[in-house]
Amino acid sequence: MFAPARLAYALRPHAPVGILAAAAAVQVLFASTPFLIPEVAGHYTVSEGFAAGISVAQVGAFALSNLVLPRRLAPTGRVLRRSALVLVVANLASALAGQFWLLVALRVVAGFAAGALTWVAWADAMRNPRSLAGVASAGPVTALMSAPLLSLVAGLGDRAVFVALAVVALPAAVIKVDTGGIEKQARSVSRSRSNRVLLLALLLLTFFGSSVFVFVAVAAREALGLTPFQASFSYSLNAAAGLLGARLASRHRRPGWWLLSVGPAVYLAGAGSQVWMVFLGMAWWGFAFWMGVPGVLQMLAARSLRPDERAGDAQALMAFGRAAGPVLGGGLADAGAFTTLAAVAGVGCSVVGATVIGVQEGRDRLPPTDPRVA
Repeated sequence: MFAPARLAYALRPHAPVGILAAAAAVQVLFASTPFLIPEVAGHYTVSEGFAAGISVAQVGAFALSNLVLPRRLAPTGRVLRRSALVLVVANLASALAGQFWLLVALRVVAGFAAGALTWVAWADAMRNPRSLAGVASAGPVTALMSAPLLSLVAGLGDRAVFVALAVVALPAAVIKVDTGGIEKQARSVSRSRSNRVLLLALLLLTFFGSSVFVFVAVAAREALGLTPFQASFSYSLNAAAGLLGARLASRHRRPGWWLLSVGPAVYLAGAGSQVWMVFLGMAWWGFAFWMGVPGVLQMLAARSLRPDERAGDAQALMAFGRAAGPVLGGGLADAGAFTTLAAVAGVGCSVVGATVIGVQEGRDRLPPTDPRVA
């Protein structure tokens, strides 16, 4: 169970291993959603669109955590370990939930704890650029390793998946993390107009992306006859390409162009008429997403009073997008309108990329030293 953190640590030794373990636990949590939805639907006798409510509850709480905690706490190792322990308990309790409403409530708790883990991890990464690639890589590395395993575990039922999620979160609860003795700082935020636009862009990117991502396995099953295990390889390709993108992200300065190309990839992933199209779309989606998002986060840091000033806000808004996306996707998925869903999401992601290009090439950003940001 330590393998994801060790592998990511080997790839980038500048990030604390405890933080990488936390990032890995959160990634497995989100990677499990496409495989959990059919199992939860069958277990609790609800539609797959309704079962996607666990994702809405989980990611909504994740977003709330990233908005609330940065305003009340410092991102310390103690916060990380306690949050990981809560995540372990919530996952184990989810395996025992007898009613769907209780499961949703427990996923709210799990999502809030996962949000705390992500906030601490990215706050550390945005303060230390040398660890940025490590934290960014932890997610794709874990998703690459976990997708096929999750599809197999899901064959044992949703309870088996929740137990597995608890086991994966355990390392983050026991590994000591030193975040450099940072203290709570007064909440002051740059008034940079471009940062507001970039935060909105991140929100829309994950909104449109998640509306398709969690239903790729369902679409592939209904349109192409793929089994959950076969469909899991598309998620592995997405993660493998995302790992490469995360490793190369610091070498380019044009994140908007990469995000612009996410749109066509999303369409292929959700509406490809052949297996190779779905796999190609998922692969390019992962690569372009991780080539672009770290660059956007660096743009945010460059126009902030502190590098980690917008870490929580960025993760919160991305999470709100992930929470709302399955609502759009669930309605269209239940109607079998996967092509319409893929088209809408693809156009939306491309518009986000164009927006980031406009911000980077524009001249309306306020530097941190501008008196108007005080």
